[in-house]
Amino acid sequence: MARSDWKRPPLEPLEPGKRRIRMTVAYDGQHYNGWQKQVNGLGVAERIEQEIHAMIGEEVMVVGSGRTDSGVHAIGQVCHFDTANQRVEGRVFAIALNRLLPSDIRIMESSEVDGTFHARYTAMARMYRYYLKRESDIIPFDAKQVWKVRKFPSIDLLNSYAACIQGTHDFTTFTARGDTSISRRRDIYESYWSYETDRFGHQVLVYTISGNAFLYRMIRSLVGSMLEFAEKDMDAASFKDILASKDRRRSGRTASPWGLYFYRVSYDPEEYAWFEEAHDEQQ
Repeated sequence: MARSDWKRPPLEPLEPGKRRIRMTVAYDGQHYNGWQKQVNGLGVAERIEQEIHAMIGEEVMVVGSGRTDSGVHAIGQVCHFDTANQRVEGRVFAIALNRLLPSDIRIMESSEVDGTFHARYTAMARMYRYYLKRESDIIPFDAKQVWKVRKFPSIDLLNSYAACIQGTHDFTTFTARGDTSISRRRDIYESYWSYETDRFGHQVLVYTISGNAFLYRMIRSLVGSMLEFAEKDMDAASFKDILASKDRRRSGRTASPWGLYFYRVSYDPEEYAWFEEAHDEQQ
């Protein structure tokens, strides 16, 4: 999909007398009802807004680069807010807010930016990672931080499915009810499984996916389905057929939110330019 087809709204200039503050946020999502403000629970963005108000006495709206579901974590969520406050340096917001926020939300950095930056609309790619551990390796510190499985399937088989996900596809098969997107076509730049070792020396199975955007519970559905299909020894051709079918009934289970992390946001138009160039060549 060409970037010109993303149909993003034009950026509006900053209001007179306003500044824009960009922040990178990490959070443990287990105690929050997702990133967005919710009527049935506290969202991470709302919690940050509360402490900004306590800090500078001004109500602001925190705009994130993307949403996360209830229970999902983040290492590199990016957000911004506009403020009339002229006294506090951009970098100081991180320092001051970390003294006010609970320990499960951390502002990793903050800076002042101009109106050409928008946390959501100028983002070029988002990366998520999903972490799994074997039941026999689970320790108390893993509670709601990884998804527990009895055993790891063949990583070669998992990667054969992951390769089918790369490219531009309609992901209706792996989209949960409630998704309101007009189009379910998404560009996926990276999709692969790998092994890592955690700080306690235990093996972790990790799924990494990056793309221009994602649908409601899409990644969790992909992870759960790939694991289920691998357990059944399904071949990659069958997985590809299921993806192309756009039939939600053919997907597998949905993975737990606990293992999913919003890992990074790219604002660099050159980082995945090769994907755009490949798209042009196919036209």
